[in-house]
Amino acid sequence: MWAPQPIQLTSIVRRFERFLADPRVQVGRWFEPFVWLMHRTLGCEVAYVIIDCTQAGRQCRTLTAGLAYHGTILPLVWQSHKGRKGHLKGAIQKALLQSLVPLLRRYTQIIVLGDGEFSNETVIQWLRHQGWDFVFRFRASCLLQVTPTGEWQSACALAQACALQPGHLYHWEGVCFTQHHRLTELTITLQWGEADAEPLYLVSTLPAVAAPHRLYAQRYWIETFFATLKARGFHLARTHLTQPEQIDRLFLVVAIAACFVLGLATYRVLTQQTHDVDRTDRRDLSLFQLGFRSFFRLLALNESVSEIFLSRQVA
Repeated sequence: MWAPQPIQLTSIVRRFERFLADPRVQVGRWFEPFVWLMHRTLGCEVAYVIIDCTQAGRQCRTLTAGLAYHGTILPLVWQSHKGRKGHLKGAIQKALLQSLVPLLRRYTQIIVLGDGEFSNETVIQWLRHQGWDFVFRFRASCLLQVTPTGEWQSACALAQACALQPGHLYHWEGVCFTQHHRLTELTITLQWGEADAEPLYLVSTLPAVAAPHRLYAQRYWIETFFATLKARGFHLARTHLTQPEQIDRLFLVVAIAACFVLGLATYRVLTQQTHDVDRTDRRDLSLFQLGFRSFFRLLALNESVSEIFLSRQVA
């Protein structure tokens, strides 16, 4: 309905259908210019890359990686796969991470954050070979060796041995991770937040002084991004598409729109223009909602976004 074309609705729908079915639309190649534009506005020291998987439509899941950005993420790469539930294989996760290499060369340090499905040997070995750091959650049943000659014990048993209670935090460095894979020189963090129902088990390449548990808190920012793609924004979950390639092209359109909205919101914050869509005494909206409402506010006032940017720069 919002397409700026003076043609019938059915014709607009067919145009979108042809675009999503067009094999010439190379998602990574088309989105890469937007990635480089993002990098131009960011620092070049530490990149916090968050990776996770979300359901797309009724029969597919989309594996996504992006840069942590003020409570959400800036999408970088994604790939959809058939299936409703379950974890994707480590080889698939590794392939997505490999596609990030040319996009992140400018950063001096890269830290990947992810939940338990990414704490597998394939991903961890590749990240260490690449020289990237990581903080991943892992299952309490995983067997650990906290000293070179110590016995193997589960993370749950380790928590019981140190009498882990809500509000407690413990680190072990130089740990051998899982009895089967024997990944050495890793840091194990056990944290039980006072408001949490159960402890958090983390494995990382970072030393304890880097506070891996604090960095891992950014992992949840990707959930905010997924929410903006779905119920709180573009309603991506309502699609009836079933082909992963077509979902990737639809994700391309939504990712460009999300970056545009986040860019508009950032501009509003930096120029102190949030009062047009939010309260004047405090900020209640997320960065995405700030940009989302700003865009529709501009439409309501029949103002062009480019004209707003130019007028502010001239002023």
